[in-house]
Amino acid sequence: MVRSFFRSPLPDREDAARPRSQAAEAKHSATMRAAGYEPLEPYPGSGKPWRSRHLACGSVVSPRPAYLSAGRVGCTECAKESRRAIFQERAGGAERAEADLRSVGLEPLDPYLNSQTPWRCRCTACGAVGTPRLSAVRNLIKEGAASGCATCNRRARGRRQREANAENAEAMMRAAGYEPLEPYLSAATPWSCRHAVCAEVVRVKASSIRSGYDPCPVCRAEGYKQRAAARRTDPAEATALMRAHGFEPLEPYPGASVGWHCRCTTCGKESKPLYSGVKGRGHRCGHCAGSAPLDPAVCAAEMRAAGFEPLEPYPGSDKRWLCRCPAGHEVPLRLSGVRTGKGCRMCATHGIDLAGPAKLYVITHREWNAVKVGIGACTGYTSRLLQHERQGWELYRARDYATGAAAYDVEQAVLDRLRGAKLCPFLTKDVMPNGWSETCSTDRVTAGEVWAMVEEETRRAPAAYVPRAGARPRAAVLIDADAAAEEMRARGYEPLVPYPGRTNATWPSRCTTCGHEGRPTFNAVRNGGQGCRICRTRAAQAKRAAATAPKAVEVMRAAGFEPLEPYPTSQTPWRCRCTACGRESTPTYSNVHNGGSRCRFCSSKSSNAEQAADEMRAAGFEPLEPYPGRTTDPWHCRCSCGNDVMTRLSFIRSGTTGCKRCPRAGGRTDATKAAAEVREAGFEPLETYPGRTTDGWRCRCSCGTEATMTLTDIRRGRARCRICSQGNADGTCGRDARG
Repeated sequence: MVRSFFRSPLPDREDAARPRSQAAEAKHSATMRAAGYEPLEPYPGSGKPWRSRHLACGSVVSPRPAYLSAGRVGCTECAKESRRAIFQERAGGAERAEADLRSVGLEPLDPYLNSQTPWRCRCTACGAVGTPRLSAVRNLIKEGAASGCATCNRRARGRRQREANAENAEAMMRAAGYEPLEPYLSAATPWSCRHAVCAEVVRVKASSIRSGYDPCPVCRAEGYKQRAAARRTDPAEATALMRAHGFEPLEPYPGASVGWHCRCTTCGKESKPLYSGVKGRGHRCGHCAGSAPLDPAVCAAEMRAAGFEPLEPYPGSDKRWLCRCPAGHEVPLRLSGVRTGKGCRMCATHGIDLAGPAKLYVITHREWNAVKVGIGACTGYTSRLLQHERQGWELYRARDYATGAAAYDVEQAVLDRLRGAKLCPFLTKDVMPNGWSETCSTDRVTAGEVWAMVEEETRRAPAAYVPRAGARPRAAVLIDADAAAEEMRARGYEPLVPYPGRTNATWPSRCTTCGHEGRPTFNAVRNGGQGCRICRTRAAQAKRAAATAPKAVEVMRAAGFEPLEPYPTSQTPWRCRCTACGRESTPTYSNVHNGGSRCRFCSSKSSNAEQAADEMRAAGFEPLEPYPGRTTDPWHCRCSCGNDVMTRLSFIRSGTTGCKRCPRAGGRTDATKAAAEVREAGFEPLETYPGRTTDGWRCRCSCGTEATMTLTDIRRGRARCRICSQGNADGTCGRDARG
């Protein structure tokens, strides 16, 4: 009955709300239509936008029914038009605005809106179309401007400026020797004038005259001719110089930079050297020097004499010439390279074996964010992959090829594509001395993309090269393997592997003096006397120690230390005896030399076992184990109160007792006063005062409950235990209330 008295059941409330909603919808719909709006969607609510069409202007707007009921305007488009009319009325109307524009030569092209909106119009003088504001045009009218067009005003200002500068510009030109023949336009426009010096009509700029430059082209050309005539060489002198350099002129002197037809007095062949090259650089006959174009028949005979048969016409001394080597390989060679001793790359005894098997690999480096493509035999101690792995590179993919030439062609094709895209090189020679030009950044190209290029170029590669049958030819063996091993032993190395076959190849060996295993080269050991780096370092240290020893002994003795062993190094502990206390210690020469001259025993930084035990007993501690050796090491002792503690000799020396049960020496609170404070707060101490106000103190509350608290809590106002704090409002104990 009480519940139904205060509120009706839910079905009755919903039934009552539905008529009210329908009534509001009917009311606001009538209001909307009375105001001239046709709703386009169901009624949303009195305070929400209701999408409707304004019948007066035809615009679709969203007025709020509550606003229309309050008498507010709902159509935003009509409100804009009303404000526009107000602005036009304030500005004097459209007729006045159009009259103001026409007064300064502007014809309106759009209807007038307001004085602050750009108004599109055309200038009646120049025909330019602009968008000035009416407010700006009226300011021009107040200033007395004849035109409101920005282009016309700019031209008028330029015209006035030219008229003002014309007189000064003409005076400047006449002072410089130029008579103007046409009106002045601007300083940067060529000006037709007559030059008084040469009497020629030239076009010069006033800005050039103002800067002090004489721009007359006729005078400049004449000056060039005069200077050239002054520098021209006497033909007789030129002929004498050419004869002195071995040339007999066959025609008159043509000039310094024109080929002069001459005959060489040494070989009798004709050529056309430049006089400037012979005089300035000492050029000789090109035929005698081998730089002149050669006879193709003579070049072919020279190639055959070197053992190569040409397979195509002679292209030039510095261009590749396809030939067949004595072993039957077709290789491109340069005549200039054959003259210096170069031969077939497939038959080479050094470098990568192009006629034998090879491997093309793609590797990555995580720290450097780099990817690299390369080729190599990838076997033995000198494997390229092993060298790269020592630098942190990781193998991504590798592919085996029957010949190194095929792998080389694929690698070069991939590198050409990377270089064409400006992706390599990425690393520098300082970071990676071997192979830095073949690296790319993984931020720009991934290892997978590089390997895709390798696969594509492998498919595009021409017919495979014919691999060599048998082992790779080697150069003449000048050193016997056994003799090389004996020479290494004589130099102090014990070889760990057989002789590698080359003097410049690394040879894993063990030093017979120190036992260090290294990788020296036989060439360095034999010619340069290269020794073990460990032995060299020790020898250098011993040499420096011998040179520093006399001074070090004097410094140590001056600091109160008597050395007991030879000088080691500046950073090595040096066993000495203190002349003051007679104890042995191990200071370093660098510390003593830098000012640390006191003995650690004398400065109480260290102590022997007997002295340390005496200090502990004097402080009230009986050692239960031997002295640990350092003042800062924990030491198991028994306090005079009977408590076993782990303390340090450094604590005792600093005045700290180290026992938590003993009262602190020099504390601010006396044990008797602390007990009085606790009893006054309603607690009875069950043990002695722990010594610090923040230490737990076991007590009994007046209600009989044992509690652990601190003197700091008592001083902060704690007067009840946990059981008492849960008591009744009248102050009785919570335990009694529950009982």
